[in-house]
Amino acid sequence: MNIIIFEDKLTSNLKPFSFNHATFEVKTGMFSNIDRFKTIFRNDNLYLIVRKEIEEIISEKYSDLSINPEEIPKGFCINGKVVWRNKYNRLLNKDLKNSKLLFYNNLENVSIDKFYHTDFFSNHINDDLELRKIDYLWDAIDLFDNQFNEDFNLLDTDTKFEFPSSSHFIQKDKIKINKDSIIRPGCVLDAEKGPIVIKSNVIVDIGSKIQGPVFIDDDVFLSSGANIKSKALIGPGCKVGGEISNTIFHANSNKVHDGFLGHSYVGEWVNIGAGTNNSNLKNNYSTVKFSFGDDTIDTKRLFLGCMIGDYTRIGISSMLNTGTFIGIGSNVFGAGFQNKFISPFSWGKNNRVDFEKFIDTCINMKKRRHKNLSNSEKNILEKLYNSL
Repeated sequence: MNIIIFEDKLTSNLKPFSFNHATFEVKTGMFSNIDRFKTIFRNDNLYLIVRKEIEEIISEKYSDLSINPEEIPKGFCINGKVVWRNKYNRLLNKDLKNSKLLFYNNLENVSIDKFYHTDFFSNHINDDLELRKIDYLWDAIDLFDNQFNEDFNLLDTDTKFEFPSSSHFIQKDKIKINKDSIIRPGCVLDAEKGPIVIKSNVIVDIGSKIQGPVFIDDDVFLSSGANIKSKALIGPGCKVGGEISNTIFHANSNKVHDGFLGHSYVGEWVNIGAGTNNSNLKNNYSTVKFSFGDDTIDTKRLFLGCMIGDYTRIGISSMLNTGTFIGIGSNVFGAGFQNKFISPFSWGKNNRVDFEKFIDTCINMKKRRHKNLSNSEKNILEKLYNSL
């Protein structure tokens, strides 16, 4: 069976993450959407259809898959923003009507040039099953709890981790820790309100507190006294500390020191300075409005923090308001509250980063983790810098 994962024409709603990522790379629960597609359809042929401007970087990351083939084969086309679940598979054999761009049964081969010009964008699914999907980044935060519980139930129940007596564990049956990870003395892991999963080569330093549901991926360091509250996803290679709740981190981002971050979505290679705090609730308890620059929407949410693009650096003791947009590659610093909309590649409040110096910083940052900045990464950053 052919499964075609495609981006719709609303990718800008997922900015700043979608500047350099495909919609199917958004994370919630324990996985990204593409992780779920690859797992559920592991015995099928998987094709990815993405915007031309991110084709090179996506091809590098998913070299095992077919990206933007000249001819798209007949098969099932699924929108990358759908959080696919096994129970949805029964829909694939239905007579599809009213999809709202969620998926489509492609009955014949079609060229990629014609793909987005077919009439399936006006078709809909006639089914009583409501599909989970991520239209905006904050949807991933909202979906985290239910999705994580489903993911946890699919895990192998066997564990070889020996819980050290120097720390306190509440409801051990809902705590899964890889045997290669270390829980140092004085920590409290409380799974009473949701599971806790800690993967390989994680260090939870002295006196840290984790309240589930929380997912901590490979090679993460939790600094001493970290307070990781419920509904947090810490991506691989991150170093985090202070107070974190209802927040998703992608890979290799840092928030090691004290400070609060809540109801936020953090991209890759982000560094958040010591003492930085964000507001996630307005003083008048009204719903949070979020600006994409040209467009401002009412999110209908009381709680919303900041959405932070890749390669952003935030100076010490920065104050971030509710519903703050921080574009890719920004260097945020200065007194008082920062602007609620921070353009990509901003330097402070009124200037722009020097691109060559920015690239040097990215190279040095990656070297510290024994990684390299690839040509495709540099190319997309340069194209974004020149176009925004």
